[in-house]
Amino acid sequence: MIKKIVFLILIVPIVGFSQRDTSSYLRAFPITDYIVDLKDSVKLIQLEMPEVIKLKEKQVGVIWGIFNGDLNETVQKGYGKCQLIKGNYYYFAISNNESGFALKKGDLLYTFMEKSTIYYGYIPKLASHFIRLQNVFEEPFYDRYLIFLKWNEADDKKVIDSIIRDIRFTGNYFLTNNASVDKPISEGKYAGQTTLFVMTNCNTSDINDFFDYMLFRPRLYAGNEWKISEIFATWLSEGAPTVIKNNAD
Repeated sequence: MIKKIVFLILIVPIVGFSQRDTSSYLRAFPITDYIVDLKDSVKLIQLEMPEVIKLKEKQVGVIWGIFNGDLNETVQKGYGKCQLIKGNYYYFAISNNESGFALKKGDLLYTFMEKSTIYYGYIPKLASHFIRLQNVFEEPFYDRYLIFLKWNEADDKKVIDSIIRDIRFTGNYFLTNNASVDKPISEGKYAGQTTLFVMTNCNTSDINDFFDYMLFRPRLYAGNEWKISEIFATWLSEGAPTVIKNNAD
């Protein structure tokens, strides 16, 4: 049974996040810089959690590296169980790191958490990978921990509307003040347009396509904070790759 659980934890972050009538969510939490050698290549790592988030002893988790300029490091770095709980600190013994990369602060521990009653829209799905989106002034749109305590469809729509306004604002600002940064889009659904033009005309469909891509390629974004206007512009300039959905979904 343990092997099956570990396999599920390993595979879900690779293929994208999917929840279909399950009793739990897969969520990621960053490890601290407390990384201690135990024995036989086993490391003791630590999570510091808000009081409202509770893990259990023997809970299984798997470590993934986050993107810090090197995509090669966005790999699985071992797995293990929670061995000790001290207040808001949780300690996991992690082994089987065959990646060639050492564990480090900010790496993500993925684990299954009990399903809550929140609306599981785009924003909680992104937060499940510990992705935090910011506006152009580096102000966050949501809290990656507390979002799982209370969230409804109206909250999701409100944040997405705010994101659209931020992208439009940023696009208009650069068109007015520094149009030289505008770049033609040579491929994809926006081919023949420019990045700033699409940004100033951004709509819900555009954002949904981008979020689908982020969730399909979470390793590019997981565990980091991003200005949404910057990563949206990068996606556009690279041809806005989109996810082809199965009609049965």
